[in-house]
Amino acid sequence: MVFNLLDLLGFPGLELVWDIIAFFISLIVVMMLVQINAAIEKSGKLSTDVTRKVIHIFAAPLWILTWMLFSGGIFSRWLALIVPLFFVLQFVAIGTGKVENEDFVKSMSRSGDPKELLGGTLYYALLMMVFGVISFYVPAGGALALASPMAIIVFGCLAGGDGLADVIGRKYGGDKKFGFGGSERTIAGSIGMFLGSFLFSFILLFLFSFEIGWDVMAMLVPVLVISIVATIVEALSPKGLDNWTVPIVVTILLIFIVAIFPVWTFANQTLW
Repeated sequence: MVFNLLDLLGFPGLELVWDIIAFFISLIVVMMLVQINAAIEKSGKLSTDVTRKVIHIFAAPLWILTWMLFSGGIFSRWLALIVPLFFVLQFVAIGTGKVENEDFVKSMSRSGDPKELLGGTLYYALLMMVFGVISFYVPAGGALALASPMAIIVFGCLAGGDGLADVIGRKYGGDKKFGFGGSERTIAGSIGMFLGSFLFSFILLFLFSFEIGWDVMAMLVPVLVISIVATIVEALSPKGLDNWTVPIVVTILLIFIVAIFPVWTFANQTLW
């Protein structure tokens, strides 16, 4: 890829070596987010509600952006997947009491109970792995023509949208709430969900377009439609299920758009 420094420095044929370096960079970037966020929470400058959502909003998008570092070789996808796997194992270890990490727990849970990491936080990391397997944006061989926007848009909605929905809803939502199955939503939160979904999806697509050559303006309408649908799904989802309903519905909608409305092109890219 264009960010393979070994190639740029005149050392071709070392894709695996560079992918290992890219993996460590990816892991360090996400871990820095977690550690900085934990330090901010410990300082008392932000509440646990906010710091928990900072991780939710930025972890997956930052990880996806580091995909541009990988060579696109046969091992690229699997080395990239070690990052969310690392967090899955860490969440399980902390949540089951096998490992103690008080700062980690405080910055990622509402209650401070380590077992909370076995819920939505763990599901989020598992979904990172699932969509990494499905649509790591550079298939084996580095065929950019097959680059997929699937994970980018899914996590634009799940991370940016759902994360901002909670933050904005808590701050500006007021006392008027609605919801189903025990969930509590606000109009302000739903507006945050729409804006976050659209902006994060579009910005990620725009950044990747410099390498892949996507026509981001051709993606504007489908991303807008997907963001609206994701907002409705999040608003109607029972408590604790939006981490599943949003990515599932967005995935189905992406497939439907490409199959039924070819005029809403994704720049001739496959979703898979």
